[in-house]
This record gives sequence, C-alpha cells and structure tokens, in this order.
Amino acid sequence: MNRRTFIRRSILATGTLSVIPQCQYEDRKNHNPLSSNSIVEQAHSLPVCIETDVVVCGGGPAGFTAAVAAARMGVRTLLIEQYGFLGGMATAGMVGPLSKFNFNGERIVDGIPGEFIRAMHDMNGAIIDLPSGNVPYDVEAYKITAQRMVQSSGASVLLHTLVAGVKLKEPGKLSHVIVETKSGRFAISARMFIDCTGTGDLIVKTSLPWEMRNRNTSGELQPMTLYFRLGGVDTCRLTLLMANDGVKYANPVLREILQEEVRAGRLRNFGGPWTVHGSTIRPGEVSVNVTRIGGNGADVHDLSKAELVLREEIYTIIDIFRKRHQAFSNCYLIDTASQIGIRETRTIHGLYTMTANDVLEPQNFPDTVARGGHPIDIHLSGDTQQNARFITRPYNIPYRTLVPENSENLLVAGALLSATREAFGTIRVQAQCMALGQAAGTAAALCIINDVSVSELNGVELRKHLKTVGALV
Repeated sequence: MNRRTFIRRSILATGTLSVIPQCQYEDRKNHNPLSSNSIVEQAHSLPVCIETDVVVCGGGPAGFTAAVAAARMGVRTLLIEQYGFLGGMATAGMVGPLSKFNFNGERIVDGIPGEFIRAMHDMNGAIIDLPSGNVPYDVEAYKITAQRMVQSSGASVLLHTLVAGVKLKEPGKLSHVIVETKSGRFAISARMFIDCTGTGDLIVKTSLPWEMRNRNTSGELQPMTLYFRLGGVDTCRLTLLMANDGVKYANPVLREILQEEVRAGRLRNFGGPWTVHGSTIRPGEVSVNVTRIGGNGADVHDLSKAELVLREEIYTIIDIFRKRHQAFSNCYLIDTASQIGIRETRTIHGLYTMTANDVLEPQNFPDTVARGGHPIDIHLSGDTQQNARFITRPYNIPYRTLVPENSENLLVAGALLSATREAFGTIRVQAQCMALGQAAGTAAALCIINDVSVSELNGVELRKHLKTVGALV
C-alpha cells in the first residue's frame, strides 16, 4: 500500500456502511498514516503499457490546454482523464461562464485559450465579446471543441482513467504514473509529468511538498456547489450576461426569497444565487449556481455526502423558484452536473508563492506566464456570504508557481499552483487555469528539448516562447 494515499477503511455491517473512526488522512509532517487499522496489499508486477514524453493528468481547462501546448512542441504527449469527455469543471461540473479573458475590456488571456473560445464561437457554442471577458458557453460545444483541439495537436487521449500511484526514479523525479482503468491497472512511462487534476491526485502520491489550502486558516475550505440547468425560464425578466467588471451578478430578488426560506428553516444554506447564461447560452435556459455545502472535496466521504445532499436540495430550490418568482413559474430541470464543483483543496509548495499583494500591487515577474483579473473571490461555507474584493488592474503569474519545491520532472497547472488562499481566490477561475495549462505544457516540452529539469528551465525564455505563440504575457 502506498503510504501517501488516503487510507480510510470501510466495512459493510448489517447492510450499512460503517466508517472506522480512527481512519484519517496521513500526517503530512511525518508522512505516517494516522490509523491503527490497515491491510497489506499483495505486491505484484504491473505492465508498462505506454511510453511517452509528457503525461498530463486531468483533462479539465488546464489539462487539455497543457496537452495541446506540449504536443504542438513536437513531443509525444498523453492526456489521461477520469471521465469519458474533456472539460473537467466546465463540463462535468457545468461551472460557467468561463472567467476571465478580459479586464475592463482589455484582453488579458489569449493563445491556446483564445483559440479555443473562438472555435466554440464559430460553432455557435459560446459568447466571446462581452467586455468583462466572461464567456458563456454550451457544454457540448466545449466537449467536442476540446476533444478536436487535443486530437488535432497530435496528443493521445486515454479516457476513463484514474491516477492510482507513481514510481519514483529518485526523490523528486518520477519514472512512471500508475493508472486504474476498465482494462486493469498498468503503468505509463514518461519523461515529464503535469498534474492538472485540480485536487492533486498525482502529487499526493509523490514525496513532493503539498498541503491543504485551509492549513493556515480556521480550517474552512471554500464550499462546494452542484450546478444545474433549468429550461422553461422567462429569461427576459433576468440579467443573463455577466457582461461588465465591478458588478455582483447574484439575483437580488431570488436572494431575499432564499434568505427567507433559510430563516424559516425550510432551506439549509445557499450561495448567490447566480441564474445566468453560464454553461448554457440557449434562449429560455439558465445555469444555476446556488447550492452550497462545506467539506473537503479531496475526501471521498465529504464528497459523497456533498453530492447526495445537494442533489436532493436542488429539487427544493427549484420548487421555491417556481412558486415565488414569475420568471421561473414554468421552469423545469434539464440536468444536474455530473460532478459537484470544487473550489479549493490542495496546493503545492512552489518555487514561488503568489500572495494577495502580488495581485493588488502587480509585479512584473521576469518569468510571467499568465495574467489574471478576476476579483479576490472567497465563498464562505458556514453561511450565504461571499467575500469579493475587486481589483484595479491585471496582475501577473510567474512560472515558478507551477514548480513544486525539489521537483525534477513534475509540474502542476490550474488549481494546484502555489498561492496563498487570498491570491488563489482570484487565480482559480478557468481562463487563468487554461493560460497556466499552456505554460505548463510548453515548459514540459522545453525541458525535454533542452534536457533540463523543471526547476532549471529558464522562465524568461519560456515567457518569450509563449509570446511567439500568441499568449499575452
């Protein structure tokens, strides 16, 4: 058994799942499991079924972009994804709109992410001309556009594939990722690895440093949200487009209605609500961001509880909408997201850690690889509040935030970058994750081409290369 994995043990007792209370996450300081209950898994040989140059784990916004970037550099690239489609939080989670491509009307993200949204727009699958740079989109257009871009880049794709473990050549240097699939468990050999899983499914299986983002706070992580989409909505009565900066787009009438329901004890909690064109752009439809529950999205028990509770609460909320707001009087549920939306879990200890000051007083980092402009946006798990602090100008994100300390050949992108909780509150949105994915994929390829480690790669040269392919850095 890999001692750095999650090791809760559950047993079936009289038809009911009983969780052994002693079983917890490992002690990250001492790298020891905090459990007196364990079994020994029999050692066995695994076939190495694939050999490649770069493995990207996770096919969400950061991951599919990283795969495209690496493959276009001419290195053999494999993208692995747990679902049967790409897009991650944007598709499985229906988290929309995509933020944030502009700041005060100025484009701050382009390159592969810009190419992607333009391709969706060309098939009538996205709205890309809002001054805010928020991009409402159609989920199915996202899936097929991401798939086409990855395949046309020359990267290979392995779907229905979970990260199960790693093999280290030496501390900080991986030789293989072990995966679990319908075909069984096998290993993939590569020279460079990129963790774009969002929850750190790869890095937690190494000896590289990481921690939960709530380590230095009161213990609260931002709440999880299960999105859903409604049809039959009188959208003429709503503000559908999050078109401009400096505006909070939560529906004030619905918010007061839901507050009354909470006070009356008929509703447990909620956020927003945001009832907009986000992960749908069709007339008469809205995507809804309203459900809210605390917990750790990297804990299978918390995650299971959250999915079950919120999927039930969606029906309560729809009933409230239908009875108390005219725009929703004839609404119906189209679908719920395949997966709950997770705002934050793990972070690496990187060669540089972004802070709130880096966001509020932007630094001209020589190794800048992405720019951001979203508010510092932190949702609270315990009540209906959201702390949103608007910023006054775009900020820069350096390559070093993607490099774990002591890493030789593992990078991260997207939600795992090295940032304080406040800085992460703005960087976590999807356009910035895509831009960081392009940076990580390009960096991995350059490391192979130049035969250097990820920490040795010249960030200034990486930035120059990104500029040549249209990235705004």
